[in-house]
Amino acid sequence: MSEVKSSQPSLRLAVDVGGTFTDVTLFDAISGALTSAKVLTTPADRAAGVLGGIEAALGSADGAAVREVIHGSTTGTNALIERSGAKVGLLTTRGFRDVLEIGRIQRPMAGLYDISVDRPPPLVPRHLCLEVDERLDATGSVLRPLDETAVGAAAETFAAAGVEAVAVCFLFSYLDPIHEERAAEILAAALPGVPMTLSCRVSPEYREYERASTAVMNAYLTPIMAAYLDDLEQRLDHTLGAAKLFIIQANGGSTSVQVARQRAVTTVNSGPAGGVVAAAYYGRRHDRERLVSVDMGGTSFDIGLIEGGVSKVTTEGAFQDLPVKIPIIDLHIIGAGGGSIAWLDPGGALNVGPRSAGADPGPACYGRGGDQPTVTDANLVLGRLNPDYFNGGQMALDTEAARRVVGELAAEMGLGLEETALGIVKVVNANMIRGIATVTIQRGIDARDFSLCSFGGAGGVHAVDIARELAMKETIVPPLAGTFSAVGLLVTEMRHDFVTALGGVRAEDTDLAELEAHYQRMEEEGRDALATQGFARSGIKLNRSADLKVAGQTYELSLPLPQEGALDPAGLEALLVAFGDLYRERYAFFFAGEPIELVNLRVQALGASESVELPGQSGGEAAKAARPVYFEGPGFVETAVYERQGLAPGSIIVGPAVIEEETACTVVPPLGRAEVAEDLGLFIDLIRGEST
Repeated sequence: MSEVKSSQPSLRLAVDVGGTFTDVTLFDAISGALTSAKVLTTPADRAAGVLGGIEAALGSADGAAVREVIHGSTTGTNALIERSGAKVGLLTTRGFRDVLEIGRIQRPMAGLYDISVDRPPPLVPRHLCLEVDERLDATGSVLRPLDETAVGAAAETFAAAGVEAVAVCFLFSYLDPIHEERAAEILAAALPGVPMTLSCRVSPEYREYERASTAVMNAYLTPIMAAYLDDLEQRLDHTLGAAKLFIIQANGGSTSVQVARQRAVTTVNSGPAGGVVAAAYYGRRHDRERLVSVDMGGTSFDIGLIEGGVSKVTTEGAFQDLPVKIPIIDLHIIGAGGGSIAWLDPGGALNVGPRSAGADPGPACYGRGGDQPTVTDANLVLGRLNPDYFNGGQMALDTEAARRVVGELAAEMGLGLEETALGIVKVVNANMIRGIATVTIQRGIDARDFSLCSFGGAGGVHAVDIARELAMKETIVPPLAGTFSAVGLLVTEMRHDFVTALGGVRAEDTDLAELEAHYQRMEEEGRDALATQGFARSGIKLNRSADLKVAGQTYELSLPLPQEGALDPAGLEALLVAFGDLYRERYAFFFAGEPIELVNLRVQALGASESVELPGQSGGEAAKAARPVYFEGPGFVETAVYERQGLAPGSIIVGPAVIEEETACTVVPPLGRAEVAEDLGLFIDLIRGEST
């Protein structure tokens, strides 16, 4: 991601693999040209869909001109969903064999009152969780030496069981990794070729359960991710020559293939993370610093929160209800996409999702064998989609098939065809509204203070109705909406995260020189890591932060250091004041004078990506043939249809209207009004003073 010279390859490719479609965006760093393509995902061989998308995006361009490919991978996500990862063995401190089973003794929030809901089973069965004698105390001092003979015996057990990866998680190893590292040496010698994951490397922080879960998940995904990346690299080498492959992480930054192989857990949810990065980038360009980003594709609805122009990153997350303790973008993902299937429960109530028709067979209107009604089928019945211009005309939608499957559901419900189709849309909208409320209203955040930034192939069809129900400020549909997450991959920074666990030190007892030494060591590690990837050391950006908590409390808050430069008494005082302000903002009160503890020190090392300019007007005719579109209340209304690339910047479009583009569609309902930005972004609100 270094500066491009005219004699070097100038093309950069971003690939976002979704559950239904694979999106590819091509950027020419010399001309600034930006083009996109969307192809069906190939679940049986996702690399085939990646290569097909790259071929479609390149068109007549020379593959040898591609300098790098930035890839948002779903390989880890799908392995967790399908439980198709590696066979893992866990080695832990004697007495802690059941850490994964015991967990936090908490029920999933989604099923808090459902007696049939249980926690997901651990990724390692109990008979493969083995113990050895060793023990550090809470200061990192050795209480009991490592029993190396027991480690060797554990290796024999793992070998006999056919274990494909091993995770090692010892008590307090985040303070001193000596026992974990020695155990790994013994295991590696006895199990050649079997990858080892050490908790002290993947998540060197306190909280035994979360650290163990993170280490196990990394081990579970490492062989799967390594095989996928090896295969993809070979196929890309054949197609693109010397192009470098970079992988997006769940924290919104990119990293090298080598790091992704070792830290596979950081690649889970990487595609959706790219969408939040893209929304934050677009919001900053248009002075919108408070956004709810929503990416509605064929399978899922991904929700992110952006404040101060940056995406929110947390270190207390979960993948498939299994906790992870690594920096990840705070995403809430629900099963609500264009392919979400409509169905009736035993009481006759209409439900939509979370099950999706996916890419194979897809919605009924795809003509690939789907026989159940989906959101896309409903939108086609309502006239909101153009059957002859879906995915730029590359896919012809079968209207009669959509009417047939929705009609079958309508007959079962005793309703009319359009009434049922509208019901499907309203139910999926309600699901998405609840999802947005989870990251806003349920956290004490007023959604009315935010704009809704909606993208994904299906996002613009539903966005205005969703924003209206939540009384949000406006709806924003960025350009290249259907492949906007792939645009986010192009603007991500190369990122490495470092953490030093302090274990909880009272602020008044801290040694500032020691803290500064920790920060400087992590910063130097960050410079070294990025320098090996081609970044000039002088251009590397380093961000310091710290995790603090009130003494005696369980959970901490993370916040950036308020002052730059070496940490001194004034800087520490500013940090404590900032913590009190953040605590008061989150929990409505803060008792001044309460003892505060420093838990972790963190450094983000960032290598800047090249600037990307979004395309503006390309000319052509904006107005297309009008068609009837069904809206609640008036029913079918003759609706103006526009081609997005032909719109004039600064123009106003008053609803009802449909704005079509190659990879997406935006519906402006009655009383809606869209203003077209210079880059053809759509800024939509309701006409003031009127109600719907």
